[in-house]
Amino acid sequence: MVDRLPDDDLRVGNPERERTVTLLNDAFSAGYLEIAEFEERSGLVYAAKTRADLRAVLENLPNAGRLFNEPTHAGPATPGVAVPTTPPLHLEAEWDTVRRKGTWDVPPSTLVTGSMGTVDLDFTHASFPGPSTTLQFQVSITTVKLRIGPDHEIRYGDLQLSGWSKVKDKAGAPTRPGGPVIELTGSASGMTGIVIKRS
Repeated sequence: MVDRLPDDDLRVGNPERERTVTLLNDAFSAGYLEIAEFEERSGLVYAAKTRADLRAVLENLPNAGRLFNEPTHAGPATPGVAVPTTPPLHLEAEWDTVRRKGTWDVPPSTLVTGSMGTVDLDFTHASFPGPSTTLQFQVSITTVKLRIGPDHEIRYGDLQLSGWSKVKDKAGAPTRPGGPVIELTGSASGMTGIVIKRS
């Protein structure tokens, strides 16, 4: 039981990677990891392809057992969640600046990853494909600037903050109802600052 587990070769996707980053965030904010270790392990998460890869990232952490705590039973996997038709747009801000402004098409879902970077997204003149879009964060020590239009609504109740990270919401309520909803999910750690302004 100490060497390999039967499901070690199973492929992993963004849900498993996001859970791993959340557990790393928890370990970091509880003092089990130093910032350099946290950054190194977070980088390995994004390259992970199997469950064994993700288990290695959480090695010797007290919360490692919470990664795959679903009941194990043999048989083909039957996903209970509908798979989105288009993969999320991936914006990587690893020691870099990622910017979107002017007229651009907002995808239904965006994955934002990286550390020590800047993410600057201006939705003021952007085109939304539907009533909502999701921004899923997996970032640490990152500056995030979000500018929204007068009728945009932004929600961040499902965003997990740790390690002195915070959201500064300077936008207030929409000036008129019925606009697109921007949902912030995932995790932000290590003094990440998210500033929301309204045009």
